[in-house]
Amino acid sequence: MAYEIPATLASELDELDGYIAKHLRGELGAAELKARRVPYGCYEQRRDGSYMVRIRTTGGALTPRQLRTIAEISSRYGSGSIHITTRQEFQVHDVTLENVTRVMRELLQTGLASRGGGGNTVRNLLLSPDAGVAVDEVFDPSPYAFALTTRLIAEEDSWLLPRKFKISFSNSPADTGYAQFNDVGFITEIRDGVKGFRVYVAGGLGTKPEVGHLLHDFIPDTDVYIVTSSVKRLFDQNGNRKNRHAARLRFLWRTVGEARFRELYEEQVAILRAQNPAPLTLHDEPQASTLPPFAPIRVSSPEFEQWKHRYVELQKQPSLVSILLPVFLGNLKNEDAIRLADVLAPFGDFTLRASFSQNLRLRNIPESYLGNVYELLHDISSLAQGPRLLANSISCTGADTCQLGICLPKGALTATVDKLQHSTLDLDAIPDFRLNLSGCPNTCGQHMLADLGFFGNVGRRGEEMFPAYNVVSGARIGGGDARLAQQTVRVNAHDLPAFVHDVLEAWLQKKERFVSFSKYVDGEGLQDLRLIADKYREIPSIEEDRSYYIDWSAKELFSLAGKGLGECAAGLFDLIEVDLKQAASLRDSGASDALYTIALCSARALLITQGVEAHSDEAVFESFRKHFLLTGLIDARFELVITAAQQHDTSTLNRHQADVSALLDAVNALYKSLDNSLRFTAPKQ
Repeated sequence: MAYEIPATLASELDELDGYIAKHLRGELGAAELKARRVPYGCYEQRRDGSYMVRIRTTGGALTPRQLRTIAEISSRYGSGSIHITTRQEFQVHDVTLENVTRVMRELLQTGLASRGGGGNTVRNLLLSPDAGVAVDEVFDPSPYAFALTTRLIAEEDSWLLPRKFKISFSNSPADTGYAQFNDVGFITEIRDGVKGFRVYVAGGLGTKPEVGHLLHDFIPDTDVYIVTSSVKRLFDQNGNRKNRHAARLRFLWRTVGEARFRELYEEQVAILRAQNPAPLTLHDEPQASTLPPFAPIRVSSPEFEQWKHRYVELQKQPSLVSILLPVFLGNLKNEDAIRLADVLAPFGDFTLRASFSQNLRLRNIPESYLGNVYELLHDISSLAQGPRLLANSISCTGADTCQLGICLPKGALTATVDKLQHSTLDLDAIPDFRLNLSGCPNTCGQHMLADLGFFGNVGRRGEEMFPAYNVVSGARIGGGDARLAQQTVRVNAHDLPAFVHDVLEAWLQKKERFVSFSKYVDGEGLQDLRLIADKYREIPSIEEDRSYYIDWSAKELFSLAGKGLGECAAGLFDLIEVDLKQAASLRDSGASDALYTIALCSARALLITQGVEAHSDEAVFESFRKHFLLTGLIDARFELVITAAQQHDTSTLNRHQADVSALLDAVNALYKSLDNSLRFTAPKQ
């Protein structure tokens, strides 16, 4: 078992059950219930009345029996598939509120919990996906991650932090566990025969990402708990609890500075050492296999050999292999998960981990049984016949289910994979290329760690909106030279698959001259990306081609309807600024039509913050009056110019040019007070 569940969890679920019952009776508001359920890993989905339960699986480790249980729970209470996340967790989707605690209790019976799957808590601890089996690892950090999970989730202060707190372990300097991109990150190292770790702190992704800072060049492995708990306590006592958008540990580092941060940290270390906490209880996870009661299947074909080349790796344990199972978009059908669990069970409990690319890694499989696994995986995975680049490509769920989503990256990635599969590009020459998509600026799709990454945005042609993506590129991971991807260009969603194809084509032609894609971006690549983006800059009008205004996998015109409030709303700011910049550019014109456009853009710019999409000029002015003038967010004195513009009264607009300009200034001032949750922090005028 990867971690031990606190004895208090069962009674805590009773308490959560009570809150849900009160809400269903109308005795508890939705906001109050949200504060209670989110720390248990229960999130509301985009469709009203449906919820997701996120399951804590340290380092993505599951036994076959646990995988089967999750799939059975999903079949009873959720959707037709389970979802694997980019943080090595598993999710059950489409659960009704009445069934949320039923799901959690059934998970509890198999040794799994959702506690800490969300909210301001210690989140799921990460591990290099090949920890314990990699030929080149320094040593296996898995026992430390498992023991640390057990210790931390039993501590009361792990559940009421200023913001979420993320920890990761990497098994080599390559940092395949992303230690430098978490709040606390450990990278294995041995010095003078002593096991230990290089420690990074205050890294993270999100809307303002940052590479972690070196806290310790080396600590002995016995200090893992001391270091982690000291940073957690520092964060608990000094983190920003007033502004959740400046509350992550990396903001504390920026605010107080490195010197003061280290002082605060050393104070906590001294306190903890004086308390002499018990060391972590480590349990080595055996990397071995039991022989199943069925015979090996012999397979001999070119396709089998190609599959082995792409997806099978030798372990450091003799005669055992690990196998990558591609799970496209991280969605594994319940029936396929059950089949997989039943095949893996005879090989033992230590045969399964999730990866950061939303795939599964089978491990401790006797090499003689590769044929058995090959036949099963080709029934389960649509990508098992394709190049590894496609299997490792990532997309978050986006606006399909997430209230914060802007675009539909799953549809965009599906279209991209289809285009690449039917291309002549030699994708096997770049198997480890990282192609990542997120539906908004928040990095659930890990676009900031990509060679080529995308995050959803909004474009406008005239009065019409269309789905678009900002493009980032050139991230570096590990090797002491980590950096985040850099924003480069923008592309409309319709042409994203063609854009990716063209970028990969250019890279394949030049890769022999560069040691990595990031070096290519630093050299000729950035110019290549700009030239390729220029090919797709101009899009047709909606009358010429409606498909540009409909997102991938959608049927209706692109819309922000259903968009919820959240910290990652920054992508909408670009849309606001389109109107504000257009209005500002016309300020000195003096022409009647320019004054009308200034009033229109000023009135329209902030409507999306109120969840309003006005599809005519008349509706823009009426909505502005309702949501801004009548509420006092904008001074009522601007009623005159709004009415004049609504009535196309050019003479009145001409007489009140100064007021039209002042309206733009007022809207700009209100916009500057907007936080990342689309709430205005300035007092009403």
